[in-house]
Amino acid sequence: MDVVIVIAAVAFVLLLVELLLPTGGVLAVIGACALVAAGILALEDGGEAADYVGPGLITLGVLSVITFFIITPKIIRAHRDEPVRTGWEELIGRDAEVREQLDPLGQVWIEGALWKARAAEGEAPIAIGNRVRVRSVDGLTLVVAPADS
Repeated sequence: MDVVIVIAAVAFVLLLVELLLPTGGVLAVIGACALVAAGILALEDGGEAADYVGPGLITLGVLSVITFFIITPKIIRAHRDEPVRTGWEELIGRDAEVREQLDPLGQVWIEGALWKARAAEGEAPIAIGNRVRVRSVDGLTLVVAPADS
């Protein structure tokens, strides 16, 4: 019965680690298989707990596999059509700090990165330290205007 407990514990650890790491489900499948194996070993062991532990571990393992192969793809498909929430599109409308005077080209600090920026057409030069708002993106250059305008 000690082997069954160790295998079941390893299976649960694998399932928990799967939640924290982007392994693509590999650890979840291994953990589910380990749960099924622990359940089968518990049934073959024939101890008092075999009546409860074996079927419980097998059921949990089978449910994990079903979740991985049936429910997870449905969740992925449901979220696939959502708009992109990363990349330069995310920067439009955000505020940045001028690090190199914009006359009209310079640099701004936004979201933890230094970006090349250009003051929007018709804007006066913008001094270092001022807050600007990103209006658009032109290639790898942000087009900005003073945040208060």
